[in-house]
Amino acid sequence: MSIDVWEPKSEFVVDCDLLCQIADAFRISRLDNEFFTEDFIKNNAQLMQQERQSYDLANDLSDNVITDLIQFFTLAEMAYTEWKSGKKSPVVYLVKILKSRGVFGVELRKWIKDNSDNRYLPYGSVLS
Repeated sequence: MSIDVWEPKSEFVVDCDLLCQIADAFRISRLDNEFFTEDFIKNNAQLMQQERQSYDLANDLSDNVITDLIQFFTLAEMAYTEWKSGKKSPVVYLVKILKSRGVFGVELRKWIKDNSDNRYLPYGSVLS
């Protein structure tokens, strides 16, 4: 009889390269891009459950890339069942970055509300 050794999953790390790849693919053809395969969806669902600090690196991204990411994460949460995030949505963190830069506008806020049923978007929990 053999006994398998349990090994914990490695810690999921959000990195700028991945965020830029997502933004580029989304900009080209929204969620229909071949970049967003079933494996991608399964392997990256943890993007939706990260703490705010995981997205601090997005401060180095351009406003346009952050806007693409906000739109991607908003639509992905609606399209992929395993990507539900509630108040931990990266949209909340990314919106805070754009607000701090003074570039989060009414149009994007309305777009988020029109394309999501997540009650925490775009600003997060009142208590956070």
